[in-house]
Amino acid sequence: MKIAIVSGASSGIGRELVKIIDKHCPMIDEIWVIARRKERLEQLQFKTGHPLRILAMDLSKEESLIRLKKLMDQKKPHIYVLAASAGFGKYGQNISQTFQDATGMIDVNVRALTGLTQMSLPYMVKGGRILLLSSSAAFVPQPGFSIYAATKAYVLSYGRSLGQEMKKRGVHVTTVCPGPVKTEFFDHCGTGETLSAFKLFFMAQPEKVARQAWRDTMKKKSLSVYGISMKSFRILSKAVPHRWLIKGMGLVL
Repeated sequence: MKIAIVSGASSGIGRELVKIIDKHCPMIDEIWVIARRKERLEQLQFKTGHPLRILAMDLSKEESLIRLKKLMDQKKPHIYVLAASAGFGKYGQNISQTFQDATGMIDVNVRALTGLTQMSLPYMVKGGRILLLSSSAAFVPQPGFSIYAATKAYVLSYGRSLGQEMKKRGVHVTTVCPGPVKTEFFDHCGTGETLSAFKLFFMAQPEKVARQAWRDTMKKKSLSVYGISMKSFRILSKAVPHRWLIKGMGLVL
């Protein structure tokens, strides 16, 4: 069985990647779509030509990872594309965040992404692609968004290292680092109006970010950054001391 796997497939960048994979991967038999909201995944079937295997689960839960691994080991699929797109973030000072939110970001952005990727590696085909969704928040420490930024820095480091490891197997890894994207993420992260000006200036459409990520992974780029502003921000993050950037962003240490 030839497949693609997309987590976070019910909305945002993940949903757009499902459509792109459906269009550009005629060789696969089906797409495994993973998200918590089953009805959203079922609606997605009407927008794709390939059959979708609906996997309504929360990968931050241990039992979901175990269930998915059992399915994978049973089917022994040939994976052409893996897109680990699920993400979760909460804005606020650490002292004011709940324990559930603080650890939840690590569970979704680190544990779930790593678990999904690790269980998929033995089944990746030569010439296959892995897309790991990080963020431009990975480039600079961000007080007020510190746990989220730290989890995305993990994804960036993990993706770059994994890409080197998988070269000998002919599998290419692209880490995707967008800036703010017009998705449901900001409806749930608790920013309120705090980042309104920033969002208005830099906000990107998810379909554009997804298309850029696909083009970049097809070109075997290890990093995909959408837009001139975020590419410039990445250069600044390497050239300017982080403490200056943090102050310039208006964040409080």
